[in-house]
Amino acid sequence: MEHNTNGILSFLNFQRDPDAQIYFGQLDYYLKDGIHIQEYGDQIDYYKFLKKYKDELNDYYEYFYGISLKEENVQSDSYFFLDFNTSSRGKIPSPYRDVLKNKYIIIGLIMYKAIFYEGNVELNSLATLQEMIRNDYEQYKEGLIRLLAQSSGDVKLDDDDKMIDNTVLAALQNFKRLGWIELNQDHFETRASFQRINTIYEDIIPKIDDIIISYQ
Repeated sequence: MEHNTNGILSFLNFQRDPDAQIYFGQLDYYLKDGIHIQEYGDQIDYYKFLKKYKDELNDYYEYFYGISLKEENVQSDSYFFLDFNTSSRGKIPSPYRDVLKNKYIIIGLIMYKAIFYEGNVELNSLATLQEMIRNDYEQYKEGLIRLLAQSSGDVKLDDDDKMIDNTVLAALQNFKRLGWIELNQDHFETRASFQRINTIYEDIIPKIDDIIISYQ
């Protein structure tokens, strides 16, 4: 590992930038909590800092935590995140990171399939998404409820629409926190980073209906 003339690891030179004092502390917290950073809204300054020092910051996270800082591109957009999936979350202690519950991932798979596989690109209403899931899976509601309950560790099965609606709402709130979507009351818009669903679960998305049916 290279050191500079002062004996400091060379990749730590990014901390000499005055912007590091402004942005790095909060940025470090966001990344460790699983948030995806992109050139959008209040993330723009953090994104620019990441873009400027992406190589140094990748070395930083690999050296101290055993985790890679990744940049992925979707058309003209790019986003940054810490790649916990390939590192077993490295050395970051649990209070400083977040795990997306499986029941929210299931909602994400259904949502991704509807928008990107089935071409429902105008789907941007929470209420419409809730209604769509309830109606599309009416025949297989028991399977959906069982899958959601098992994925969340719930013991009691509550086979009603309210349970589905609450899970969809909580899922979108978590996607917003991760920087995957914009959510303003009923309206939502997917960001480029929502493609992480497809990156991780590409093989499962087309099969999600069959998986739900198998739980009947």
